[in-house]
Amino acid sequence: MSTLAIEFRKEKRTGVLPVLPAVGILGAAYAFVNFLVRKDTLLNLPLAPMDVLLTQLYGMIMILNLFGIVVAACMIYNMEFKGTAVKKIYMLPISVPGMYFSKFLILTVMLLAAVALQNLALMQIGITELPQGTFEMGTLIAFAGYSFITSMPVLSFMLLVSSRFENMWVPLGIGVAGFLSSMALAASDIDLLMIHPFVVMLRPAVAMSAQPDITVVIASLLETQLFLGAGLWMTKNLRYE
Repeated sequence: MSTLAIEFRKEKRTGVLPVLPAVGILGAAYAFVNFLVRKDTLLNLPLAPMDVLLTQLYGMIMILNLFGIVVAACMIYNMEFKGTAVKKIYMLPISVPGMYFSKFLILTVMLLAAVALQNLALMQIGITELPQGTFEMGTLIAFAGYSFITSMPVLSFMLLVSSRFENMWVPLGIGVAGFLSSMALAASDIDLLMIHPFVVMLRPAVAMSAQPDITVVIASLLETQLFLGAGLWMTKNLRYE
């Protein structure tokens, strides 16, 4: 049985699989309710209708996704530390970096499902509620991809942190601290602050335009590769004590 299949069966038992899809459903419901309540106010903003739809509703959706990622990443490694299971895995014919990468893939797919659900809700709102002829499917798809890519640095970072601390409260606390610190930094125009993965995730939420920022995209891709590579290296070379 492949490492990915084994990990999938393990995560079914941990209860981590429904976390991010549930966040996706919650985010979709929030988008519907928020637009229903604030429709006139939102459409009177001095922004293009698509910018209103995507940037003004994304803030709370992003927060839900962020905490969903933090919780899921904490849960996905928690079982490995029970009964010192992670130490025993090194004695089995199983690739520990392969196990780590499988966890990364599972979280990525679950996040993709959440983003898809949320953007289906935004699509429905755009088709039915925006002024006729203003909804742009291409803009929605581009923003959906943008929001997914900018979420990946936090996902890869939180998985790395979760894999190194046996006490689940430590990565959870780091996730909360990352969110709170990024709230103070995300609105800054200083690109150097994007070394903070949580700032990268917040950038689409604080922008006034739905058009993807290529600098943010590049930073997201580089940080995702960096944190994933660091996690794979650590699981191979730094055994758990």
